Amino acid sequence: MVLGATVVSNAEMLGSGPNAEDAGLVEKLRSGKPAAVVELYNAYFDRIYSLIFNQVSGDREAAQDITQETFLAALKSVGKFRGQSKVYTWLYSIASKKVADFYRRQKREVKYQTESSHIHAVELDQIPGGDPLVSSTVESEETRRAVQETLSCLPLHYRQVLLLKYVEEMPVLEISQVMKRSPKSIEGLLTRARKELQNRLSAQNEG
Repeated sequence: MVLGATVVSNAEMLGSGPNAEDAGLVEKLRSGKPAAVVELYNAYFDRIYSLIFNQVSGDREAAQDITQETFLAALKSVGKFRGQSKVYTWLYSIASKKVADFYRRQKREVKYQTESSHIHAVELDQIPGGDPLVSSTVESEETRRAVQETLSCLPLHYRQVLLLKYVEEMPVLEISQVMKRSPKSIEGLLTRARKELQNRLSAQNEG
């Protein structure tokens, strides 16, 4: 995967909207059907937990608590959900606020650690392409860990946008909905985040 300039395409716009399955689930949730809650958890719990886990220092208890808070908040606010985005986008928007609340409570950012059974590994071929540092060390487990550790040290908004784009493979328009920024702002944020990650990787390599 080559990470270059990001363009919001028509395909992205079409792919970021709700689908019939989402609409049906939301309608069942609004009707108060208990089975719909189970369906929501089964469909989205693992993905939401995975992204949260990446951002809370590999703290399983914190990730579980924040994930539960996310789903509870979603169930309470489902009546206000207008259905203009995917259910996953809506859930992650809530989750991102809960993660920010977590850091405000902690008053510091902490590093996350990999737990392969719960998170998506950040592969080196998903990090900015064209750099010899990346392409020559893609098979190195040690370097892969270094990339993950470096990613965890980035500011939270950099970490979030990189995970959403290159791990979750969200289109720019959908990321803009999650992070409450304009698509143009997301493009700029991705550029800065990639550059910062590469700079830190290069500094580690030289050291």
